[in-house]
Amino acid sequence: MTETSSGERPHVDYPPVPNGMDYLDSVVDHLSGEPKPRDLKYAVLHLQAAAEVLLKARLLQEHWSLVFRDPGRADRSRFETGDFESCGTAEAITRLRNIIGIDLPKGPVDEINQLAKWRNALQHYGLTAPASAVGSRAARILDFLLLFITEHLLPGLDGEDAMYAGEGEYHIRARLTDMRAVIKARLDRIRPLLASDAERTVKCPECGQLAVVVGSRGPLHCRFCREVFTRAVSFAEFYVGVTLGKEWEPGYEDPATWPVEQCPTCGEPALVLEAETGAAPGRHTPLCFNCGNVLVNE
Repeated sequence: MTETSSGERPHVDYPPVPNGMDYLDSVVDHLSGEPKPRDLKYAVLHLQAAAEVLLKARLLQEHWSLVFRDPGRADRSRFETGDFESCGTAEAITRLRNIIGIDLPKGPVDEINQLAKWRNALQHYGLTAPASAVGSRAARILDFLLLFITEHLLPGLDGEDAMYAGEGEYHIRARLTDMRAVIKARLDRIRPLLASDAERTVKCPECGQLAVVVGSRGPLHCRFCREVFTRAVSFAEFYVGVTLGKEWEPGYEDPATWPVEQCPTCGEPALVLEAETGAAPGRHTPLCFNCGNVLVNE
């Protein structure tokens, strides 16, 4: 990787792996201390860029044509000059799973997909998200990417690429420890406030923490990132789309497939059939996000 050469005009040379590691380093820089709005903006942009570059770097190890949007029309000369349209992050994940056979867990993939939505919102019409939500999601995605580098990227690298990936992974992981400590301290502070409402506490779609108590009076809000959700029905749909990863599509009109129903207690279409609560982690609990009623299956 070269930024300047002695006696020559400055130039930029960032191959994929050093480029991805540089983006990760930038993310940690922007989220350190007390990040300002500009820091959060670049943290989102650079984290999305890092995810895309590093996932595609693994595709390159398999075959250069896999990074083309249409591998069937891949052209070596266009690849070498960079004059081609590459696949997106979602398609890169699909190819890693289906072609290379890498078992990428659903949780981190959902996080990366939500990050892509943040990035698109930021690029095209603006993004509003709490600082702690950005930091919380970033820490989880960084964790996943560092593990991906160690298990799936480093074994196929050599030379400078291996050096940048290995050293970068070590230093970024050390700095990530500080980010985790901040998140843990905040969670420790709010945990006593949530204890009595565990059966009505669900994950916040923005920050991913179990910190939203549903069924309470007034607008719902996250105790961790402080994001406010004005309507319970809208929050239920947002939760299903982000936390459960289920996008609305034809066929979801059938109650057997769309996991939101009308609540028999309050009558609002806010009964989430597959909610995961603080009282029953890892299990599906039918919970109304409007009145807080927990439906008991008979």
